[in-house]
Amino acid sequence: MMDDLIAKKSPFIGEKIILRAIERDDIDSIMEYWNTYETRVGKGKFIPESRKQREEWIEKTTKDAKQGKGFTFAIIEKLSDQFLGACSLKRINAVNRGAFLSISIYNPENHDKGYGTEAVKCLLRIGFDILNLHRIELHVYEFLESAIHVYEKLGFKKTGVRREASFIAGEYRNDLIMDILETEYNKK
Repeated sequence: MMDDLIAKKSPFIGEKIILRAIERDDIDSIMEYWNTYETRVGKGKFIPESRKQREEWIEKTTKDAKQGKGFTFAIIEKLSDQFLGACSLKRINAVNRGAFLSISIYNPENHDKGYGTEAVKCLLRIGFDILNLHRIELHVYEFLESAIHVYEKLGFKKTGVRREASFIAGEYRNDLIMDILETEYNKK
């Protein structure tokens, strides 16, 4: 029985990436791209943040993990050990067995290389196979068609629209609400 568990592939390891706990030592890598316009727009946080603010965020993620409220991971490229970004299962609700997923690959040069797709696959395995979640939700800007395509490919369904919920580059934009249930995940 134990051999079966050990033989099962770690949900923290994909073909190209590894997820690990975010650390204080990641701060230089985080700050390298955190305040670029492309990263800011993707996160919906347009005002640049200081190094101290990001350090406080790291401390908060550690506290949330200790309390079981959420888990944030560094996304690391396997071959180079390069920090690529961060992803989370947060706002975990033990009663409803739900969580909110977020992901960001910070350097635009690392977009469209499959890193984000693999990180989301790992998060789904962690959420459903380790945390025993029933439902995982995310929000995505309606204009991010490639991201929506990836989420749909992984089994997420569009469940709603937050109309004109985000003000981006002088215009109000829609956010899509997407989710996946454990039964849909288990069919894959």
